[in-house]
Amino acid sequence: MNELTSIALALSPTLGTACAATAVLGRVKRTAAARARIAADAEAAERLAARDEEALHTATVRLPAMAAGPRPVGEHGAGSLLHPSLVGTAFGEAQQVALRQAASLLNSVAQQAPSSAVPATEGGRAL
Repeated sequence: MNELTSIALALSPTLGTACAATAVLGRVKRTAAARARIAADAEAAERLAARDEEALHTATVRLPAMAAGPRPVGEHGAGSLLHPSLVGTAFGEAQQVALRQAASLLNSVAQQAPSSAVPATEGGRAL
């Protein structure tokens, strides 16, 4: 046997093990990446569901309650978000801004309503 053949025969178990290890490592990496994608998709679905619930709560609970009663317009006048996970997000801030603006508008209308309810008079008689 020549020297090159001896070296090849000596290295073949090591090369085979290295190839198998590389294949296993590749599989582990692909599995981890797939699990990370699944977790990210689940987290995105939860955030979307929270936004949907928040918007529905605003439309069906908060706005009708604001229309029915006193409406504080301060920084925290809109109340806290239904989903604390939305605090600090662009969506959460947009909800709070919209509620404060709605409260301000409703308060303006409420202040104008009493003056428009007074009947117009001319010479002491109602028109």
